[in-house]
Amino acid sequence: MMEGAVSKYQIFNPQDENCSVCAGLERIFRTGSFQSELEIPAAIGKGYCRRIVVRPSMAITISDMTFYRKMTMGGRHDHSLCKLAFCLGDGFLCRVGNKEEYEVAGGASYMFSQDRGTGVSSYHSPGQRVVGLNIDIASEVITDFLEQRGGELAHTGIRDGFYNRTISPAVRLILSEIMNCRYRDHVKKIYLEGKILELTAICLDETLCAALEPYPVTGLSAYDIEALQKARRILDDNIAAPLTIGKLARLICLNEYKLKTGFKQLFGLPVHAYIIDKRLETARLLMREKKLSITEAALMVGYSDIGRFAEKFRQKYGVNPSEYLKQL
Repeated sequence: MMEGAVSKYQIFNPQDENCSVCAGLERIFRTGSFQSELEIPAAIGKGYCRRIVVRPSMAITISDMTFYRKMTMGGRHDHSLCKLAFCLGDGFLCRVGNKEEYEVAGGASYMFSQDRGTGVSSYHSPGQRVVGLNIDIASEVITDFLEQRGGELAHTGIRDGFYNRTISPAVRLILSEIMNCRYRDHVKKIYLEGKILELTAICLDETLCAALEPYPVTGLSAYDIEALQKARRILDDNIAAPLTIGKLARLICLNEYKLKTGFKQLFGLPVHAYIIDKRLETARLLMREKKLSITEAALMVGYSDIGRFAEKFRQKYGVNPSEYLKQL
């Protein structure tokens, strides 16, 4: 996508050519303004859709909409994009191109490519609350990343369709930071661009690690990688009370040495360090998004020693938890 060029969007309701919602969405998607917003007409529903054009190759859409009647929305544009979509409300049905409909589940993230002219349609039932954050990124931005990673993403099927996974604490934290950005004007653009790139890197990394056909890692077989991915999922689900290395090794049918060395090789951190990192990410999210106190957040992620929690938090984020709360 040429810098300075604005994508031409077409948004429509195949069941109502005079749909005011789709006409309003098309207006905010076509504008070159930094930020524009549509308020859902009171006769149709409630809520809003906000579009932020960080730069011509990068844009954010934040929505919180509820319709009083069945709503179908279709859209296509004149550039090839990689789309990151995060469903934070009720699930709904979606279709990309001529493929079969699939369910967008609440609490899930989706990554897929959308070629020039390919349509995306969504189907919403009366009363469904559509809450989401979507990011459009010019395909060449992702292509550069793929070239640097040696084509590893080909194993995920992104280029041929879409990939989805549960929104992780690390991703949810960045989504919260984007949606609650307190900066304005040019500083806001700089901040959001950094957050989009950070979010993209994390999503791509998570996608690569969770690929159905794992990419080669020296010394690890496909069986080893599948077992180690299972170990990470178990840790993620039990972050407040993690299993011992011995019990985790037995659950995934690897010996302790292979678990410890393979986990670090595949995910970049030893098991213990990964648990600490995941705990701190989750605690930070709880304080920011759920407005929990330091003590409440620490206890929920498994820290009974608040001083120890504060020490680890400061090591990771550079500030004490109390200082972090003052910045919110």
